[in-house]
Amino acid sequence: MKIFLIASECPPVPGGIATYVGNMAAMFSDAGHDITVFARSSQTGIEEKNKLKIIKIVPKDTYLLNSTKAHPRSETHPAFPHNVMGYWGAISYQLAEEVINYIRTHGQPDIIESEDYSGIAYFLLQKKLLGCPELQRVPIVLNLHSSQYLLYPADKMPSYHLCDYWVGRMEKFCILAADGIFAPTQYIAQQVKTTLNPDLDIEIIPLPAPQKLLHKEQLPLSLPTPGDIVYFGRLEVRKGIIPLLEACSQLWDAGINFQLTAIGGDTWYYLQGCYSGYRSDEKTKVLAVQSFQQVFCISLNCTPLYMKAYLTEKYRQYIKSGKLIISSPLPQAQLYERVKKAWCVVLPSLWENFPNTCLESMLLGKAILASSAVGHVEMLQTAAMQAGLVFDWQKSNDFAHKFNQVLNYSTTEILELGSKARTLILKISAPENVLSKRMAHLKKVIGQHEDRNIFPSLNYLPHGKVSYPSSLVVDTDISIKGRISICIPFYNCGHYIGETLNSVFASTYPDLEVIIFNDGSTEKKSLETLAVIEQTHSNLKIIHSKNLGVATARNKMAEIASGEYIAFLDADDQVSPTFYTQVAKVLKQYKNVGFVASWIKEFGNSEKVWVAWNTEFPYLLCHNTLGVCTVVRKAAYLAAGGMKSVLAENLEDYECWVNMCEKGWLGVVIPELHYFYRIRSDSRLQNSNREQLLYLYELIAEEHPQLYQDYGAEIYHLLNQNGASWLWDNPSQNTVEFNVNMTGMEILSLVTNKLKKVYSDGGISLILNRSLLVGKSLLGTWR
Repeated sequence: MKIFLIASECPPVPGGIATYVGNMAAMFSDAGHDITVFARSSQTGIEEKNKLKIIKIVPKDTYLLNSTKAHPRSETHPAFPHNVMGYWGAISYQLAEEVINYIRTHGQPDIIESEDYSGIAYFLLQKKLLGCPELQRVPIVLNLHSSQYLLYPADKMPSYHLCDYWVGRMEKFCILAADGIFAPTQYIAQQVKTTLNPDLDIEIIPLPAPQKLLHKEQLPLSLPTPGDIVYFGRLEVRKGIIPLLEACSQLWDAGINFQLTAIGGDTWYYLQGCYSGYRSDEKTKVLAVQSFQQVFCISLNCTPLYMKAYLTEKYRQYIKSGKLIISSPLPQAQLYERVKKAWCVVLPSLWENFPNTCLESMLLGKAILASSAVGHVEMLQTAAMQAGLVFDWQKSNDFAHKFNQVLNYSTTEILELGSKARTLILKISAPENVLSKRMAHLKKVIGQHEDRNIFPSLNYLPHGKVSYPSSLVVDTDISIKGRISICIPFYNCGHYIGETLNSVFASTYPDLEVIIFNDGSTEKKSLETLAVIEQTHSNLKIIHSKNLGVATARNKMAEIASGEYIAFLDADDQVSPTFYTQVAKVLKQYKNVGFVASWIKEFGNSEKVWVAWNTEFPYLLCHNTLGVCTVVRKAAYLAAGGMKSVLAENLEDYECWVNMCEKGWLGVVIPELHYFYRIRSDSRLQNSNREQLLYLYELIAEEHPQLYQDYGAEIYHLLNQNGASWLWDNPSQNTVEFNVNMTGMEILSLVTNKLKKVYSDGGISLILNRSLLVGKSLLGTWR
């Protein structure tokens, strides 16, 4: 079988995902399958061995690039798409492009596998669902490894910062969109079912053991030293390191004699420290901007608190006395040598799936003391055998009781417990056993794979608050099937309408109708241009009217249009030749998709790219995610009432999308540049202002009271952690904005974060210029 594996970590670097990728890839290739790994890496290159190929992909990080003349937010920038998207969104897009390009030259695989972590399969799945030819007929399966949206609460982190929140949404979308899902434990499968859908079909397949630990004669001999307790893994909240050290300190104070060695990589302790805007797993970013962040954290009188520093300070007396050792990660060979001397390995996790620490400890034949109610219990206990001691953090003194029990075992009992652990994990994770289950699952997914007619979305029950739309709306439509009616509201745009029409007539879609609604134009040149167009093009309609406003103009055109679909296009904008062809395919395939848009390329007075996203509650209730150049189902649009004239000043399209989504329709975005949006200094959007937008947001909320009530708690968290939503730009990026009546500290925080955004937008060379703009903005606010 030909298998592609998509990963956020590249072996042999330390880490759970990289370890899994290495073990899984080796298992498949050793069995004769062709496997190609596409993995994020700090170094580029291709490694090949027999039937295994690892393609290392370095993120196009904006911080590491030399100066360029390209606009910092343009698709011509060498860091694209990292310059217009949050870190993980850009990684997902880059990986998808690498896979698609590889398929063009090497052919399709039989199946593609990706982990759930950080939603790295998001754009691969989005592109497949939207008809990318290279991905058609190729099933994509998802491995439930460790979704960040599940880890945020486990690590006691706020989960509604936009970059983090959107990563969670990407992960959830991937789970709903995947053609097959498997998980190593019932624990994580049940968590996903609880948060998304109890009816999800999730196959339980353990992870394979590493080849180097399969042959007992090649392993370091276990030589347990009484009183020597080892913890290894990240120093992280969810790993239980905090309650472990607290419980151990109480035992030391009670006179119990033992030594605890904690070996692991450091992480930020968010609950006790300053969050500076980047997660610790964004390794390349953290290294590149570390000094930059520290300067601004100091200016705000706070510094990031790392777990090691926190634990070292709190338990200093036990470190000085030699009872506690906190060690940095060790190379694998040294780690195994250290673990073989341990009396017991402790696994105190508060959240855990199928940890390599448990897998390796069991294969090394170690006695294990582990927390209950998490995934590693399924590795240590089966109906036929118990291979470790399990304690419950929720039961008073249960840890102390089980811990003393382990300390009081004889060497023979400790060795017997370790032997049981090795025997059990070999039954669970022997590569040949795992391989047979994986192959059976892959074949099942391939055999059952078929095109969908419902586009997956988090809007729908049971996760969301709305139901699927009624098909009766579409069934009663008498429009010409498949025809797209392009509706262009026109007001004094004679200078631009020719270019707009040229882009429309260049379309590859065969059945188009063009309607122009002259909304009371007063400019002589524009009226003359319309007259020429009317004489030149017999295949379009021009409707002349008094000024009614753009919302009414669009509704009037929709009512008279003969097409099944309505394409809204402003008179100064343009579309790509293939846009309508791709849109029609999506609308024909998915009966719940009510409208389709694309990414937006600005031109005229701007070169910026705006990344649009699928319409998704509750984010959509706070901020729009797509532009007005959208193709809608006419029947659905008219049944929803079209665009409301009460929003004549602005945001009429935004409210329309909210309204249609409330009725069950979904808006999806083709993640390509098909809509070209002209930026003019005299345009309506450019002349909008804060008070206008705030008032219109009030009107939109009044139009949808139940929807805002249903999502009230989530909306509160989003606004509380990200500031005013009308200032948001991209859900995949951090947003820090300001309100009136700011304190001095808030002003300093604003300047700090504005400078950070400038740094991410294009480099230090732009900071001075943007600082002046920020200063002017602040002066305007104080007035």
